[in-house]
Amino acid sequence: MCRAPREIRVCRVEIPGEGNAILLSPGQPAEDGIEYYGDGFDKGQCGVKIAKVKETHDGLFKCSVATTDSRQEITASLNIIVARAPTDINLVVKDFHTGGTSFVKGQKIIVSCKAPFGRPAANISIYLDNDLLEEDKSMLYNEYRNHMQQTDVKNVTRTLDWSDNGKMIRCVANHIALEKPLETSMLLNVEFPPQPQSTFERFGYVIGRRGTVNITVYANPKPNFTWRIGNMEILEGHADETNRLQTSTAFDIGNGGWSLILSINDVQKSDTEKEYTLEARNNLGSNVYHVVLSTSSEPAGFDLDAGSIIGIVVGVMVLVLIIFLVIFARATGRWCFAARRRGDEETADGVGAGSEAHITPSDEDEEDHEDPRIIDEKVPQGGQENPIHASTEYVNGRTDIKDAKKDEKTDTPV
Repeated sequence: MCRAPREIRVCRVEIPGEGNAILLSPGQPAEDGIEYYGDGFDKGQCGVKIAKVKETHDGLFKCSVATTDSRQEITASLNIIVARAPTDINLVVKDFHTGGTSFVKGQKIIVSCKAPFGRPAANISIYLDNDLLEEDKSMLYNEYRNHMQQTDVKNVTRTLDWSDNGKMIRCVANHIALEKPLETSMLLNVEFPPQPQSTFERFGYVIGRRGTVNITVYANPKPNFTWRIGNMEILEGHADETNRLQTSTAFDIGNGGWSLILSINDVQKSDTEKEYTLEARNNLGSNVYHVVLSTSSEPAGFDLDAGSIIGIVVGVMVLVLIIFLVIFARATGRWCFAARRRGDEETADGVGAGSEAHITPSDEDEEDHEDPRIIDEKVPQGGQENPIHASTEYVNGRTDIKDAKKDEKTDTPV
């Protein structure tokens, strides 16, 4: 659609792939599915409606109009893209420097994914299994021939690790003209020497019973394995002279993993005291693995994961905090210890008052041996009885008060 600011009298369009220019006007019948589109010349509109778009219509569209007050045409253009799905998808993986197709640990590779003849360019993604490979350097090549895009290529690089072995490199191309994405893949084969591991600890062996030792080693290609038990050397798949110790051949568990089994008939105490090693060797290197056997059961918490360790640490910290708060509350008489502290204070006060109440002389003492110090408190001047008992100072052993009262004169009632 082309629009002019004033009424027009001529509408001419050039459609890629249709040869000559086409004059259009309102009410004109369609020809080859092409007809005028718009609200009329008086509105300054010059548009075209195409019933069936062809691939050849991709390219530069032009429209020219002449207004009623001008003898010259005004021209505008627009690039029209007719979507076309890529015809295929190709994946190439090679060494970044040499272009070789065999890979080892630590090698840098370049992964190229090509979805040719897509229009517009296909959206290409490269994955290692389900992980999207982030490109540190990618290039999108668009080659044109006769105004048609020929090739789309995306490149990513990666430095290989031994754990990449056995993973799938996937190339996925999405396009507006595709009902579902195009996809291709390749299994990655990475060679690496036997990988180091910590000492293998195996528990729970019973004296007099059969025991087995399971070991998994990672290497590619398959290494040769040799067991060394004390002074004995046993190749994989063989047994010792007594046939009491037997070794299996390595079993391929995939992705460069090899499982081996050492069987011990009638485990003896001396078996748990021997030194066990397993040597693995391939053309890229070798490694020696140490094995320790024990008749003890596997200790609780053995081989804890990170979540368990964090839980234990948090639990210990909470326990320490609770103990600290209990000690603090008890020492300061707070929270649940507040009532107990008040009771202790009342008891302490009651010790003095109670001891005064218990100093009650017998009848004989009242008649013959009345304590003048008590009488002095009970009978003040005027002969009136004083209900106040002996002071807490006397009861609590204040000797200075007692000595002072010894020198006081007492009035004995007649």
